[in-house]
Amino acid sequence: MVKKEPDKPWELRALGHLTPLERAEFYEDLSEDDPEDHLSIFGSKNSMLYENPRLEVGIMLDDGAIVPAEKCPKTEGLRDTHVDVYLERYFVQAMPGRRFDLQLAISSRHHFDDRGEPDLVSHTLVVRGVLGDYVNYLAEPVFQKLKVSDALTLDVAVTFLTDRSTEWLLQLLKGPKLRMGIQLASAYNPVFGIVSTYVRGVVESLAAAKKNQAITDTHLTLVASPGKLSLPLIEGTYVLFQPSTEAEDSMARKPRYDPDRQRIVLEDADFERNYMILRIKRCS
Repeated sequence: MVKKEPDKPWELRALGHLTPLERAEFYEDLSEDDPEDHLSIFGSKNSMLYENPRLEVGIMLDDGAIVPAEKCPKTEGLRDTHVDVYLERYFVQAMPGRRFDLQLAISSRHHFDDRGEPDLVSHTLVVRGVLGDYVNYLAEPVFQKLKVSDALTLDVAVTFLTDRSTEWLLQLLKGPKLRMGIQLASAYNPVFGIVSTYVRGVVESLAAAKKNQAITDTHLTLVASPGKLSLPLIEGTYVLFQPSTEAEDSMARKPRYDPDRQRIVLEDADFERNYMILRIKRCS
């Protein structure tokens, strides 16, 4: 019997998945605004830093060094337990414009005790965009008491927002209650499904506005018993970064977290990438 794959939390086409003509049309739409708001009609010289739709995954070790997740030293994986998932930081190195908001959306699957298959749970919020700094969202729990078996799936989407027609919706999504994340329960409640449907509608509606654009949309699976190329499910800090569309050598240049600068740096330069820091913690 073929096991049915869980539904995708949303349908998006990231900037890097568009055809060259579609990307050119997007940049041309941006040029209709004040030129001070955006970098150029056909994207900036840094477009290689935000046109790659995928994410690379690293794990931060105790000394701050960041290694590819599949090369992380062997440690006990998380299995049949509850975890909290925190969005620690999101650093913005490059985007198509100077003045913008960002929608962050994260989805996973939760095992309710009274359900046979895991159910989709989703969360989203909007933050004010910046360049060369972290957005104003710090160490907030995205999911609390998320029950996992032998794997944790994560869908992560980031959408660049600058279309004025969606400003009314952005004000709702910037509310303080949305920063609280979702506290899950052991027994199924239809409200979780309603929230996931709402998140899907909001994510897709915002991305559909002509001057908004999904920058990345990635599906990850972390497993308790990883193979040589698998991503491990452990208690720890993950770094999800958007690699350049050109040759990517960041991991070879020994990235590490510098606690004095509170930034990720390379052995010989700054770490000039968009990146998200996620922490997975076993519930006590």
